[in-house]
Amino acid sequence: MTNYASAAVPGWAAHAWVIWPLFAVLVLAGIGLVLWNRRLDVATRPLARLGRVGRSGRGRHDSLHPPHVERVRGRETELAELAGMLRRPRGRFAVLCAAGGMGKTTVAAQFASQANAAGWRVFWVRWRDSAELAQQMVQTALACGLPEAELESARAGRASLPDTVWRQLGRARRWLLVVDNADEPQEIGPAGEPLADYRGWIRPHGRGLLVMTSRDCSPQTWGPRARLLPLKPLPAQSAGQILVDAAPTAGTAQQARDLAMRLGGLPLALHAAGTYLAGPTSRYRTFTTYRQALEHELPLLLGAEHPDASHPRVARTVVRHTWEVSLDQLAREGNALARPVLRLLAVLAEAPVPLSLITPDLLSAVTGDDVTFPALEAAFAGLHRYGLLDLPHS
Repeated sequence: MTNYASAAVPGWAAHAWVIWPLFAVLVLAGIGLVLWNRRLDVATRPLARLGRVGRSGRGRHDSLHPPHVERVRGRETELAELAGMLRRPRGRFAVLCAAGGMGKTTVAAQFASQANAAGWRVFWVRWRDSAELAQQMVQTALACGLPEAELESARAGRASLPDTVWRQLGRARRWLLVVDNADEPQEIGPAGEPLADYRGWIRPHGRGLLVMTSRDCSPQTWGPRARLLPLKPLPAQSAGQILVDAAPTAGTAQQARDLAMRLGGLPLALHAAGTYLAGPTSRYRTFTTYRQALEHELPLLLGAEHPDASHPRVARTVVRHTWEVSLDQLAREGNALARPVLRLLAVLAEAPVPLSLITPDLLSAVTGDDVTFPALEAAFAGLHRYGLLDLPHS
Protein backbone atom coordinates (compact mmCIF):
# COMPACT_ATOMS: atom_id res chain seq x y z
CA MET A 1 0.00 0.00 0.00
CA THR A 2 2.93 2.37 0.73
CA ASN A 3 4.46 1.75 -2.71
CA TYR A 4 1.12 2.25 -4.37
CA ALA A 5 0.47 5.51 -2.56
CA SER A 6 3.98 6.89 -3.27
CA ALA A 7 3.72 6.15 -7.01
CA ALA A 8 0.40 7.86 -7.54
CA VAL A 9 -1.39 9.21 -4.49
CA PRO A 10 -5.17 8.77 -4.89
CA GLY A 11 -7.36 11.74 -4.23
CA TRP A 12 -8.91 10.26 -1.11
CA ALA A 13 -5.43 9.63 0.39
CA ALA A 14 -4.58 13.32 0.36
CA HIS A 15 -6.69 13.90 3.48
CA ALA A 16 -5.13 13.18 6.88
CA TRP A 17 -8.54 12.48 8.45
CA VAL A 18 -8.88 9.53 6.06
CA ILE A 19 -5.35 8.12 6.25
CA TRP A 20 -4.94 8.00 10.03
CA PRO A 21 -8.25 6.22 10.82
CA LEU A 22 -7.45 3.73 8.05
CA PHE A 23 -4.01 3.15 9.54
CA ALA A 24 -5.56 2.67 13.00
CA VAL A 25 -8.01 0.08 11.62
CA LEU A 26 -5.15 -1.85 10.04
CA VAL A 27 -3.16 -1.83 13.29
CA LEU A 28 -6.15 -3.04 15.32
CA ALA A 29 -6.87 -5.75 12.76
CA GLY A 30 -3.25 -6.91 12.96
CA ILE A 31 -3.35 -7.05 16.77
CA GLY A 32 -6.63 -8.95 16.64
CA LEU A 33 -5.17 -11.52 14.26
CA VAL A 34 -2.15 -12.02 16.53
CA LEU A 35 -4.36 -12.58 19.59
CA TRP A 36 -6.64 -14.93 17.69
CA ASN A 37 -3.63 -16.90 16.48
CA ARG A 38 -2.41 -17.28 20.09
CA ARG A 39 -5.87 -18.47 21.14
CA LEU A 40 -5.84 -21.09 18.41
CA ASP A 41 -2.38 -22.19 19.51
CA VAL A 42 -3.62 -22.74 23.08
CA ALA A 43 -6.72 -24.62 21.93
CA THR A 44 -4.79 -26.96 19.64
CA ARG A 45 -1.62 -27.40 21.68
CA PRO A 46 -0.91 -31.12 22.25
CA LEU A 47 -1.30 -32.14 25.90
CA ALA A 48 1.37 -34.85 25.93
CA ARG A 49 3.86 -32.42 27.48
CA LEU A 50 1.83 -32.34 30.69
CA GLY A 51 3.32 -35.59 31.88
CA ARG A 52 5.80 -33.72 34.07
CA VAL A 53 3.01 -32.54 36.40
CA GLY A 54 2.78 -35.93 38.12
CA ARG A 55 4.59 -39.18 37.54
CA SER A 56 1.52 -41.36 37.93
CA GLY A 57 -0.25 -39.41 35.22
CA ARG A 58 2.64 -39.60 32.73
CA GLY A 59 1.61 -40.79 29.33
CA ARG A 60 -2.10 -40.99 30.15
CA HIS A 61 -4.65 -38.23 29.76
CA ASP A 62 -8.17 -39.11 30.79
CA SER A 63 -11.07 -37.49 28.99
CA LEU A 64 -12.50 -34.37 30.60
CA HIS A 65 -15.86 -35.06 28.97
CA PRO A 66 -18.71 -35.82 31.44
CA PRO A 67 -20.29 -39.29 31.42
CA HIS A 68 -23.60 -39.82 29.65
CA VAL A 69 -26.70 -40.44 31.79
CA GLU A 70 -30.34 -41.01 30.99
CA ARG A 71 -33.08 -38.91 32.50
CA VAL A 72 -32.69 -38.25 36.24
CA ARG A 73 -35.84 -38.32 38.34
CA GLY A 74 -36.58 -36.85 41.74
CA ARG A 75 -33.62 -34.43 41.84
CA GLU A 76 -35.26 -31.34 40.37
CA THR A 77 -34.63 -29.25 43.50
CA GLU A 78 -30.90 -29.97 43.54
CA LEU A 79 -30.57 -29.37 39.78
CA ALA A 80 -32.38 -26.03 40.10
CA GLU A 81 -30.07 -24.99 42.95
CA LEU A 82 -27.01 -25.86 40.88
CA ALA A 83 -28.38 -23.97 37.88
CA GLY A 84 -28.78 -20.86 40.01
CA MET A 85 -25.23 -21.15 41.29
CA LEU A 86 -23.93 -21.63 37.76
CA ARG A 87 -25.44 -18.31 36.71
CA ARG A 88 -24.14 -16.51 39.81
CA PRO A 89 -21.41 -18.38 41.70
CA ARG A 90 -20.75 -15.42 44.03
CA GLY A 91 -17.54 -16.90 45.35
CA ARG A 92 -19.07 -20.26 46.25
CA PHE A 93 -18.76 -23.86 45.12
CA ALA A 94 -21.23 -26.75 45.42
CA VAL A 95 -20.83 -30.13 47.13
CA LEU A 96 -23.23 -32.94 46.25
CA CYS A 97 -22.85 -35.14 49.32
CA ALA A 98 -24.51 -38.34 50.53
CA ALA A 99 -23.88 -41.95 51.40
CA GLY A 100 -22.89 -44.33 48.65
CA GLY A 101 -25.63 -45.29 46.23
CA MET A 102 -27.60 -42.04 46.44
CA GLY A 103 -26.77 -41.00 42.87
CA LYS A 104 -24.32 -38.13 43.40
CA THR A 105 -22.42 -38.83 40.18
CA THR A 106 -25.66 -39.25 38.24
CA VAL A 107 -26.99 -35.87 39.37
CA ALA A 108 -23.67 -34.17 38.60
CA ALA A 109 -23.57 -35.76 35.13
CA GLN A 110 -27.13 -34.63 34.40
CA PHE A 111 -26.28 -31.09 35.47
CA ALA A 112 -23.11 -31.14 33.35
CA SER A 113 -25.17 -32.21 30.34
CA GLN A 114 -27.59 -29.33 30.90
CA ALA A 115 -24.75 -26.82 31.26
CA ASN A 116 -23.07 -28.10 28.11
CA ALA A 117 -26.32 -27.76 26.16
CA ALA A 118 -26.59 -24.16 27.42
CA GLY A 119 -23.17 -23.28 25.99
CA TRP A 120 -20.93 -23.60 29.05
CA ARG A 121 -17.53 -25.25 28.85
CA VAL A 122 -17.74 -28.40 30.97
CA PHE A 123 -14.79 -30.29 32.48
CA TRP A 124 -15.17 -33.60 34.33
CA VAL A 125 -12.41 -34.75 36.66
CA ARG A 126 -12.68 -38.15 38.38
CA TRP A 127 -10.72 -38.19 41.62
CA ARG A 128 -8.16 -40.98 41.99
CA ASP A 129 -5.11 -39.39 43.57
CA SER A 130 -3.51 -35.99 43.95
CA ALA A 131 -1.11 -36.44 41.01
CA GLU A 132 -3.90 -37.18 38.53
CA LEU A 133 -5.97 -34.34 39.95
CA ALA A 134 -3.11 -31.94 39.26
CA GLN A 135 -2.76 -33.33 35.74
CA GLN A 136 -6.41 -32.82 34.89
CA MET A 137 -6.64 -29.41 36.55
CA VAL A 138 -3.79 -28.26 34.32
CA GLN A 139 -5.61 -29.66 31.29
CA THR A 140 -8.67 -27.67 32.33
CA ALA A 141 -6.70 -24.45 32.70
CA LEU A 142 -5.04 -24.95 29.29
CA ALA A 143 -8.43 -25.43 27.68
CA CYS A 144 -9.48 -22.15 29.32
CA GLY A 145 -6.53 -20.31 27.72
CA LEU A 146 -3.64 -20.68 30.21
CA PRO A 147 -0.50 -19.30 28.49
CA GLU A 148 2.36 -21.77 28.10
CA ALA A 149 4.78 -19.29 29.69
CA GLU A 150 2.82 -19.23 32.95
CA LEU A 151 2.63 -23.02 33.03
CA GLU A 152 6.37 -23.36 32.44
CA SER A 153 7.02 -20.88 35.25
CA ALA A 154 4.99 -23.03 37.62
CA ARG A 155 6.73 -26.19 36.43
CA ALA A 156 10.10 -24.57 37.10
CA GLY A 157 9.04 -23.77 40.66
CA ARG A 158 8.83 -20.01 40.19
CA ALA A 159 5.10 -20.04 40.95
CA SER A 160 2.56 -22.27 42.65
CA LEU A 161 0.85 -24.64 40.22
CA PRO A 162 -2.58 -24.42 41.96
CA ASP A 163 -2.25 -20.62 42.08
CA THR A 164 -1.44 -20.55 38.37
CA VAL A 165 -4.38 -22.74 37.44
CA TRP A 166 -6.88 -20.84 39.55
CA ARG A 167 -5.57 -17.49 38.32
CA GLN A 168 -6.53 -18.60 34.81
CA LEU A 169 -9.90 -19.92 35.98
CA GLY A 170 -10.43 -16.49 37.50
CA ARG A 171 -9.87 -14.91 34.10
CA ALA A 172 -11.98 -17.33 32.07
CA ARG A 173 -15.77 -17.23 32.06
CA ARG A 174 -18.69 -19.62 31.56
CA TRP A 175 -17.09 -22.85 32.71
CA LEU A 176 -18.26 -25.73 34.90
CA LEU A 177 -15.74 -28.02 36.62
CA VAL A 178 -16.92 -31.24 38.30
CA VAL A 179 -14.58 -33.20 40.59
CA ASP A 180 -16.26 -36.57 41.08
CA ASN A 181 -15.80 -39.03 43.98
CA ALA A 182 -13.76 -36.70 46.19
CA ASP A 183 -14.39 -38.96 49.19
CA GLU A 184 -11.08 -38.25 50.90
CA PRO A 185 -10.87 -34.44 50.73
CA GLN A 186 -8.02 -34.29 53.23
CA GLU A 187 -5.77 -35.60 50.44
CA ILE A 188 -6.81 -32.80 48.08
CA GLY A 189 -5.65 -29.90 50.24
CA PRO A 190 -2.01 -28.91 50.83
CA ALA A 191 -0.10 -31.28 53.10
CA GLY A 192 -0.84 -30.53 56.73
CA GLU A 193 -3.46 -27.90 55.93
CA PRO A 194 -7.25 -28.17 55.99
CA LEU A 195 -9.06 -28.04 52.67
CA ALA A 196 -11.23 -25.23 54.08
CA ASP A 197 -8.23 -22.85 53.88
CA TYR A 198 -8.72 -22.92 50.07
CA ARG A 199 -4.99 -22.92 49.28
CA GLY A 200 -4.96 -26.16 47.30
CA TRP A 201 -6.88 -27.44 44.28
CA ILE A 202 -10.34 -26.78 45.74
CA ARG A 203 -11.16 -23.07 45.75
CA PRO A 204 -14.25 -20.88 45.37
CA HIS A 205 -12.35 -18.15 43.49
CA GLY A 206 -13.03 -18.80 39.81
CA ARG A 207 -15.51 -17.05 37.53
CA GLY A 208 -17.24 -20.35 36.78
CA LEU A 209 -18.68 -23.00 39.09
CA LEU A 210 -16.87 -25.83 40.84
CA VAL A 211 -19.02 -28.85 41.80
CA MET A 212 -17.73 -31.63 44.05
CA THR A 213 -19.32 -35.03 44.68
CA SER A 214 -18.35 -36.66 47.95
CA ARG A 215 -19.51 -38.93 50.75
CA ASP A 216 -18.17 -36.41 53.24
CA CYS A 217 -21.10 -34.24 54.39
CA SER A 218 -19.26 -32.28 57.09
CA PRO A 219 -19.41 -28.45 56.79
CA GLN A 220 -16.09 -28.31 58.67
CA THR A 221 -14.42 -30.27 55.88
CA TRP A 222 -15.51 -28.00 53.03
CA GLY A 223 -15.42 -24.62 54.75
CA PRO A 224 -17.68 -21.56 54.73
CA ARG A 225 -17.73 -21.02 50.93
CA ALA A 226 -19.21 -24.45 50.19
CA ARG A 227 -22.91 -24.92 49.47
CA LEU A 228 -23.71 -28.44 50.67
CA LEU A 229 -26.46 -30.23 48.76
CA PRO A 230 -27.12 -33.49 50.64
CA LEU A 231 -29.02 -36.12 48.65
CA LYS A 232 -31.72 -38.09 50.44
CA PRO A 233 -33.55 -41.27 49.35
CA LEU A 234 -35.98 -40.66 46.50
CA PRO A 235 -39.70 -40.17 47.21
CA ALA A 236 -42.10 -42.95 46.24
CA GLN A 237 -43.36 -41.32 43.04
CA SER A 238 -39.93 -40.69 41.52
CA ALA A 239 -38.45 -43.96 42.78
CA GLY A 240 -41.33 -45.96 41.33
CA GLN A 241 -40.98 -44.20 37.99
CA ILE A 242 -37.33 -45.27 37.79
CA LEU A 243 -38.45 -48.90 38.05
CA VAL A 244 -41.16 -48.36 35.44
CA ASP A 245 -38.58 -46.79 33.11
CA ALA A 246 -36.29 -49.80 33.51
CA ALA A 247 -38.97 -52.51 33.31
CA PRO A 248 -42.14 -51.04 31.73
CA THR A 249 -43.90 -54.43 31.48
CA ALA A 250 -43.24 -55.56 35.06
CA GLY A 251 -46.46 -54.22 36.58
CA THR A 252 -48.44 -51.13 37.51
CA ALA A 253 -47.13 -47.81 38.77
CA GLN A 254 -48.48 -48.56 42.26
CA GLN A 255 -46.70 -51.92 42.34
CA ALA A 256 -43.51 -50.18 41.28
CA ARG A 257 -43.90 -47.64 44.11
CA ASP A 258 -44.43 -50.44 46.65
CA LEU A 259 -41.20 -52.11 45.53
CA ALA A 260 -39.36 -48.79 45.50
CA MET A 261 -40.31 -48.13 49.12
CA ARG A 262 -39.20 -51.64 50.09
CA LEU A 263 -35.83 -50.72 48.56
CA GLY A 264 -35.71 -47.57 50.65
CA GLY A 265 -35.73 -45.21 47.67
CA LEU A 266 -32.00 -45.85 47.19
CA PRO A 267 -31.09 -45.09 43.55
CA LEU A 268 -28.38 -47.77 43.40
CA ALA A 269 -30.82 -50.44 44.65
CA LEU A 270 -33.51 -49.21 42.23
CA HIS A 271 -31.05 -49.49 39.35
CA ALA A 272 -30.05 -53.02 40.41
CA ALA A 273 -33.69 -54.14 40.74
CA GLY A 274 -34.71 -52.56 37.43
CA THR A 275 -31.81 -54.20 35.62
CA TYR A 276 -32.74 -57.59 37.10
CA LEU A 277 -36.44 -57.25 36.21
CA ALA A 278 -35.61 -56.31 32.63
CA GLY A 279 -33.39 -59.35 32.13
CA PRO A 280 -34.92 -61.94 29.79
CA THR A 281 -33.68 -64.86 31.90
CA SER A 282 -34.53 -63.50 35.37
CA ARG A 283 -36.62 -65.72 37.65
CA TYR A 284 -38.77 -62.80 38.82
CA ARG A 285 -40.19 -60.57 36.10
CA THR A 286 -42.78 -58.47 37.99
CA PHE A 287 -42.54 -55.83 40.72
CA THR A 288 -44.74 -57.86 43.04
CA THR A 289 -42.90 -61.17 42.77
CA TYR A 290 -39.54 -59.43 43.16
CA ARG A 291 -40.73 -57.62 46.29
CA GLN A 292 -42.01 -60.88 47.77
CA ALA A 293 -38.74 -62.64 46.92
CA LEU A 294 -36.76 -59.99 48.79
CA GLU A 295 -38.18 -61.27 52.08
CA HIS A 296 -36.45 -64.62 51.56
CA GLU A 297 -33.70 -64.03 48.97
CA LEU A 298 -32.40 -60.54 49.67
CA PRO A 299 -28.75 -61.73 49.97
CA LEU A 300 -29.03 -63.30 46.52
CA LEU A 301 -30.91 -60.48 44.79
CA LEU A 302 -29.16 -57.44 46.28
CA GLY A 303 -26.46 -58.75 48.59
CA ALA A 304 -24.41 -61.06 46.39
CA GLU A 305 -20.64 -60.87 46.65
CA HIS A 306 -18.84 -59.29 43.72
CA PRO A 307 -15.55 -60.91 42.68
CA ASP A 308 -13.88 -57.52 42.15
CA ALA A 309 -15.29 -55.81 45.24
CA SER A 310 -11.79 -55.07 46.53
CA HIS A 311 -11.52 -52.37 43.86
CA PRO A 312 -13.21 -49.19 45.19
CA ARG A 313 -14.64 -48.23 41.79
CA VAL A 314 -16.40 -51.60 41.58
CA ALA A 315 -17.52 -51.56 45.21
CA ARG A 316 -19.27 -48.22 44.69
CA THR A 317 -21.60 -49.79 42.13
CA VAL A 318 -22.71 -52.82 44.18
CA VAL A 319 -25.38 -52.48 46.88
CA ARG A 320 -23.71 -54.97 49.20
CA HIS A 321 -20.33 -53.24 49.08
CA THR A 322 -20.95 -49.53 48.56
CA TRP A 323 -21.20 -48.62 52.27
CA GLU A 324 -18.17 -50.77 53.07
CA VAL A 325 -16.10 -48.19 51.18
CA SER A 326 -17.07 -45.55 53.75
CA LEU A 327 -16.64 -47.93 56.68
CA ASP A 328 -13.16 -48.88 55.47
CA GLN A 329 -12.30 -45.20 55.25
CA LEU A 330 -13.53 -44.60 58.81
CA ALA A 331 -11.44 -47.55 59.98
CA ARG A 332 -8.35 -46.05 58.31
CA GLU A 333 -9.06 -42.84 60.21
CA GLY A 334 -8.97 -44.81 63.47
CA ASN A 335 -12.74 -45.13 63.93
CA ALA A 336 -12.96 -48.89 64.36
CA LEU A 337 -16.28 -48.73 66.23
CA ALA A 338 -18.26 -47.29 63.26
CA ARG A 339 -18.77 -50.69 61.57
CA PRO A 340 -20.20 -52.57 64.60
CA VAL A 341 -22.42 -49.59 65.46
CA LEU A 342 -23.90 -49.50 61.95
CA ARG A 343 -24.43 -53.27 61.88
CA LEU A 344 -26.11 -53.11 65.28
CA LEU A 345 -28.46 -50.37 64.08
CA ALA A 346 -29.20 -52.36 60.91
CA VAL A 347 -30.86 -55.22 62.83
CA LEU A 348 -33.31 -52.90 64.59
CA ALA A 349 -36.76 -51.98 63.30
CA GLU A 350 -37.30 -49.31 60.64
CA ALA A 351 -37.91 -46.48 63.10
CA PRO A 352 -35.90 -43.76 64.84
CA VAL A 353 -33.56 -45.28 67.44
CA PRO A 354 -33.07 -43.36 70.72
CA LEU A 355 -29.43 -42.56 71.35
CA SER A 356 -29.88 -43.71 74.93
CA LEU A 357 -30.47 -47.26 73.67
CA ILE A 358 -26.99 -47.59 72.12
CA THR A 359 -24.69 -47.60 75.15
CA PRO A 360 -21.02 -48.44 75.71
CA ASP A 361 -22.08 -51.53 77.66
CA LEU A 362 -24.17 -52.75 74.72
CA LEU A 363 -21.29 -52.24 72.28
CA SER A 364 -18.89 -53.91 74.70
CA ALA A 365 -21.16 -56.97 74.75
CA VAL A 366 -21.28 -56.96 70.93
CA THR A 367 -17.57 -56.41 70.24
CA GLY A 368 -15.98 -57.97 73.30
CA ASP A 369 -13.86 -54.84 73.80
CA ASP A 370 -14.03 -52.03 76.31
CA VAL A 371 -16.03 -49.16 74.77
CA THR A 372 -16.04 -45.61 76.14
CA PHE A 373 -18.53 -42.79 75.61
CA PRO A 374 -16.02 -40.69 73.58
CA ALA A 375 -15.39 -43.65 71.24
CA LEU A 376 -19.12 -44.23 70.82
CA GLU A 377 -19.76 -40.55 70.10
CA ALA A 378 -16.93 -40.56 67.55
CA ALA A 379 -18.57 -43.53 65.81
CA PHE A 380 -21.90 -41.69 65.65
CA ALA A 381 -20.17 -38.57 64.29
CA GLY A 382 -18.25 -40.54 61.66
CA LEU A 383 -21.36 -42.37 60.41
CA HIS A 384 -23.27 -39.09 60.22
CA ARG A 385 -20.40 -37.40 58.39
CA TYR A 386 -20.51 -40.01 55.63
CA GLY A 387 -24.29 -40.04 55.35
CA LEU A 388 -24.76 -43.49 56.92
CA LEU A 389 -26.60 -42.20 59.98
CA ASP A 390 -29.49 -39.78 59.61
CA LEU A 391 -30.97 -37.56 62.29
CA PRO A 392 -34.76 -37.08 62.47
CA HIS A 393 -36.04 -33.52 62.60
CA SER A 394 -37.67 -34.01 66.00
